[in-house]
Amino acid sequence: MKKKRFVRHYVTTKREKAGPCNICKTHTELTWDHVPPKGGIDLTAVEMEKVSELFVVGHDEIKFSESQNGVKYRTVCKSCNETIGHRYDPALNEFSLTVGRYLKSGLSFPRVVHHRAKPAAMIRAILGHLAAAKIEIDDCPFDRNVREFVLDEDKPIPDDIFIFYWLYPYEQSITMRDFAMPTVRGNFSTGIGFCQVLKYFPIAYLVINKPAYEGLEELTRYRNLSVDEEVEIPILLDRVEHAHWPEIVDDYNIVLASKTTGNAILAKPKRKKR
Repeated sequence: MKKKRFVRHYVTTKREKAGPCNICKTHTELTWDHVPPKGGIDLTAVEMEKVSELFVVGHDEIKFSESQNGVKYRTVCKSCNETIGHRYDPALNEFSLTVGRYLKSGLSFPRVVHHRAKPAAMIRAILGHLAAAKIEIDDCPFDRNVREFVLDEDKPIPDDIFIFYWLYPYEQSITMRDFAMPTVRGNFSTGIGFCQVLKYFPIAYLVINKPAYEGLEELTRYRNLSVDEEVEIPILLDRVEHAHWPEIVDDYNIVLASKTTGNAILAKPKRKKR
């Protein structure tokens, strides 16, 4: 039987027009932050579904929201939004656009290519947008750490924040906050990591409080660089995972979810009416 589809608008992506900023916590007028950031993706009309609803067995109703210009959260003040957008996003967007050109070119490339980038700026952009992608404002360890350093370039990136990246050649995006899963898939005795994911074409990012995950390349190995420093970073062109990896629940993985996890969003280009 074909699944029913219902439309709902911005249920999980906005607070009141004024309130505490997710990053600086100043009570002021809130602005919209695009997650993924504009400039690294095409801002098109999208349908947004809750990730949690996709894994409910027997679920026969798809509830989705529509946005005419990508996924966005009204959770940050103008000052924080502009700092992340003007200071850090250009580095992240340039990296995304470059990797996207590799995938779209149709040419043959080596298994590993290197691209000159500004990883410290990329790290702050990723963490800033993840901080914005949350309707509730609280003082969980991740949010507290991000607030303390993301806008202050003189402060080091905390030692318990690690970011890993891999190719993501899918048209959808997934933003998922505040969940936990085993640090080694299929081995539930190795410990649990506290996680966030931001995935969109052509790169996915996993933020975790553990120093390794499934052999992925680590962006935070460059945590001690300044925001403007450039370095050649590797891109593995031969490693592609499932669109819902690593957060998918299967025989090799479990996910411990929070209230915020329940609002995780999957966005796909809006279907054209026939």
